[in-house]
Amino acid sequence: MATLLITGANRGIGLGLVKVYLENQWQVIASCRSPKTASELMSLKEQYSDKISIIGMDVNDQTQIDAAVQSLNGAPIDVLINNAGTVEMEKYGSGAYEKVNGVPIDDPDLRKYDYQQWEDILRTNVLGPARITGSFVDNLEAADHGVVVMITSGLASVSNTWNAGRYAYRTSKAALNMLMRSSGEWLESLGITSVAISPGWTRTDMGGPNALNSIEESVNGVYQVITGVSAEDAGKFLNFDGTTLPW
Repeated sequence: MATLLITGANRGIGLGLVKVYLENQWQVIASCRSPKTASELMSLKEQYSDKISIIGMDVNDQTQIDAAVQSLNGAPIDVLINNAGTVEMEKYGSGAYEKVNGVPIDDPDLRKYDYQQWEDILRTNVLGPARITGSFVDNLEAADHGVVVMITSGLASVSNTWNAGRYAYRTSKAALNMLMRSSGEWLESLGITSVAISPGWTRTDMGGPNALNSIEESVNGVYQVITGVSAEDAGKFLNFDGTTLPW
């Protein structure tokens, strides 16, 4: 039975992907920072007790990551989805020009930006996936053809961007794409394929209520894209609908 490891599995896109993979008879290792408070995820344990393992793992805590690696005892991982991520939660939309009651929700003035929050977002969205991928690489190599998926964003596209604001999220996802590309050759040498996939603008806590896609539309698309990934797709920046996004 094929095995999935996914981070940030307690809500939104992550929780939706857990459901899709369970429905398709995968063995799922679902991780999040606080399983005890992840009520929807824990309820899946009751329904799919023989197919899901839930582990507490903060992508910024190497001690927790190492403990998770040891608990697998070298078991193969067929697909790793680096989904855990964060965003400027109070700032929905694509940039400084979205407004609430006529007031821009993201001030593009770099003199006023929250640099501590920016650092925190980069740590979770870039260094977290790097730690996770490196830590579980032996498990991926043990699979017949391991696949690493970086859940990115269309907002990471440099060529499509000329909107001020959302600096922290945009730069973090662009950096995540570069992580995928630059580590891709190393992973390829181990028989592992890496891709970046955007789930589209989705109605989650992070995406906001005005997003275009439902969680179901997004995760079903992501699942189909991952299912079709082969070694020839290594290094691609893909959308949830299967199209290739511009860098």
